[in-house]
Amino acid sequence: MGQFRKPAWTPPPPVIATPWGMSPQRTVQAHFDTVWRTAMQGLPFVNDALQVRALRFERIDGDWVGGLVTPWCVQLMLLPGGGALWANVSAGTRSAVALPVGVLPFIADASDGMLPAFQYFPLLNSVSGLPDMASAEAVIHSAVDTALTPPAPPPEPEAPQIDTGRRRFLRGK
Repeated sequence: MGQFRKPAWTPPPPVIATPWGMSPQRTVQAHFDTVWRTAMQGLPFVNDALQVRALRFERIDGDWVGGLVTPWCVQLMLLPGGGALWANVSAGTRSAVALPVGVLPFIADASDGMLPAFQYFPLLNSVSGLPDMASAEAVIHSAVDTALTPPAPPPEPEAPQIDTGRRRFLRGK
């Protein structure tokens, strides 16, 4: 008997990513500059006060984590460096990435050319409220700092102070 239902969406096969030996920051910026110039100009959801800027790419557990500002998004980025964070997954699917702050759900994506595979974690639903690049860059710096900082341990509960003196109790004090 044949299959009755077909799935609405079948993810493509994962792109087997080549690790970046050096920081991918310049390539990320160049790729998204090209996307901006060729596909995103004039769309109603872009913020013309913003530019494309890749920021603060750092090696974490062997892979690359950094930030990206564009006129249409502000997000954390993950690129393979041959480490423990990266997983080859299909574009459009989520991957649980264990950063020092905790596990974040990154979305896999792929493109032709300069940036064949990357994953991103959106930081803002809309960039329309950002007045300028300084504000967008502050979001990235704060997000990278947060993502790369382990949470503080919870404070030790204070032991209750118990007065064990019988005389004080008997005197009514």
